[in-house]
Amino acid sequence: MTLVKTYLIPHGDEILSFPNRESREMNKSIAKESKNDPSETILIISPHSLRIPCGLPVVNTQYLSGKYEIGKSTLKGEYETDRELNSLLIKKSKYFVETNFVTTSGKLSTFPVDFGSLIPLTFFCDKKVSLLGQWRTSKRDLLISLGRKMFEVVSKSERKISVVFSADQAHTHSKKGPYGFDTRAKKYDSIVKKAIESNKFDELFSLDDDYIEGAKPDSYWNLLMLHGFIEQGSLKPKFHYYYLQEYFGMLFATAE
Repeated sequence: MTLVKTYLIPHGDEILSFPNRESREMNKSIAKESKNDPSETILIISPHSLRIPCGLPVVNTQYLSGKYEIGKSTLKGEYETDRELNSLLIKKSKYFVETNFVTTSGKLSTFPVDFGSLIPLTFFCDKKVSLLGQWRTSKRDLLISLGRKMFEVVSKSERKISVVFSADQAHTHSKKGPYGFDTRAKKYDSIVKKAIESNKFDELFSLDDDYIEGAKPDSYWNLLMLHGFIEQGSLKPKFHYYYLQEYFGMLFATAE
C-alpha cells in the first residue's frame, strides 16, 4: 500500500496571511501534520479548479502553474503532473474524465492552478501533483463510489501518495459576508465536525439540496468522496482544528 496520509485542508487566504490568533493556530496545526510528509505525489481535489457537468475532471497537462495574490504577497506554484497516476484514475471509471489545455506535452501543456489548490499545496514541497476538479452532481452515491475507486487506485500505485481534499465549510455565517446570513451555516459546520469526529456521515448525507444551497459550503461534494475513500481503506479520520473566519468556516482533519 502506498497511501501515506489523507488530509482535509481549508483554502482560506487567512491561513497564510494570519489576521488573527485562530488563523495562526490553523496554520500551525496543518504544518505540524504535514511536516516531513514523505509522499512523492500529492493528489488534490479542489472545488475551485475545473468543473464539468459529466464527471470529475482529471487535469492531465504535463505541468501545472499558478499564482495568487494574498495581501502584498504573491503565492506561486509550479508542478509536474503525475500522469501515471492520472492514467490509472481515468481507466478506473468513465466518471474520472481526462481534461487537457492548449497541448498534450511540453511547456505549453500547462494548466492554471487555482487558489483552492495553491494554498493547501504550500504545506508540501518538491512533489508531483495530480489535480482533480470537483463534480457537483446530485448523485451522492456515485461520488461516494468514486471516492472508493480513488482509494483503490492510490493503494495500488507504485508511488508514495498523499491525498488532499481541499475544502472550506459553510459560507453564510454572517450578513456582512458576500453570501449573506443563513441559520443553516452553523448547523452545517457542526454536522461536518461531528461526522469527522465520529466517522459517521449519515446525518451529513441526509441534508437536502436546499439545505446545502442555504449553507453554501464548497466542501459537501468532496466530503462525499472523502467518506468513500476512508471507508474503502478502513481509515480513521481525526479532527484537528476548526474556526470561523468572519463569514465562512475552516476545518482541518486527517485520516490514517
